[in-house]
Amino acid sequence: MKILHISNFVQKQKGRLQWNHCFKINNGFIRNGHNVCTFSDRDMSRMNLINKLNNNKNLNKSLIEIFKNFYPDLVVLGHADKVHQETLNEFKSINKDIRIIEWNVDNYFLDNTEQKLKSKSHLIDAYFITNADKAIRSCLSDNNSISFFPNIFDQSIENLRIFENHSYDYDVFYALSYGVGTGKIRNIKSDYDRELFLNHISENYPEIKTNFFGYLGKQPVWGNEFERELSKSPISLNLSRKPYLKYYSSDRISQYLGNGSCIFIDVNSKLNELFTNEEAIFFDSNDISSLGKKLEKTLGNINTAKLIAKKGWERGHKYYNEKVITNYFLDIAFNGKAIKNYNWPLHTYKK
Repeated sequence: MKILHISNFVQKQKGRLQWNHCFKINNGFIRNGHNVCTFSDRDMSRMNLINKLNNNKNLNKSLIEIFKNFYPDLVVLGHADKVHQETLNEFKSINKDIRIIEWNVDNYFLDNTEQKLKSKSHLIDAYFITNADKAIRSCLSDNNSISFFPNIFDQSIENLRIFENHSYDYDVFYALSYGVGTGKIRNIKSDYDRELFLNHISENYPEIKTNFFGYLGKQPVWGNEFERELSKSPISLNLSRKPYLKYYSSDRISQYLGNGSCIFIDVNSKLNELFTNEEAIFFDSNDISSLGKKLEKTLGNINTAKLIAKKGWERGHKYYNEKVITNYFLDIAFNGKAIKNYNWPLHTYKK
């Protein structure tokens, strides 16, 4: 199958975001035997000043030419905000059999995600998002669907085995990112909820050696430096922005767990339906003290923490990997339902 994948391939970021889902999705399609042509809409927009002046008219014209030359069977959009609705309409007029799907890894109720999906719903055959709350159906038109998919693990990207380390410089790792754009600390009130947990650990458990970034003036960490710092601790915290949505997590979950860190997850995310207590450690964010107490207990037996990390790593890379998830995309896109067996609770909603 020929697939045109349009997303933000972050060339502007000079390699510091190579864990992005767009690369994992590319890898999955290719490793499943498909021919993938990529188009980085945001990078292409920046390359030509005229695009800023004419609302990316040149970019969309180029994209139509690429579509004609490549003539794909499937168009995959991923946070491709520069692509015009008229361009998608043109795709459909050129190839009446084309399927168009879109994936998204944001919280449905943050960053204008709901409205972005609604705006072109009449042109999208199937949406895929890392949320499973029934509320996500609000973006749908009469003839499409929206399906949950787990954050993707990819051993060519998450290639560490932190649970095999013999020693660690710190006890627990966490990195606030403040968004991928600038990658620097900003004064954002929405991040205060996460800082409450970091404050609680720092103030009440001074014996715990923390390695926190994007916190107390310490800048976020990216790229190879991120992996190096992550590997210095046996444990990491998976803290996501509110509101809580079923199964939603920052995509850092696959970076942490996929690299073999023992991960702490808020049980209010309901991710205990994707990972067992033997594969991750769950705390209740409604009881902030539960996090510190469980950290203290876990650090008292590092071997147990490493075993939990290994089992979580195994599940993620076996059941939620790039080949499995992209096969799932194709199942829904062309059959309207999951044909194969998948090892997570399946949620596909229609209007």
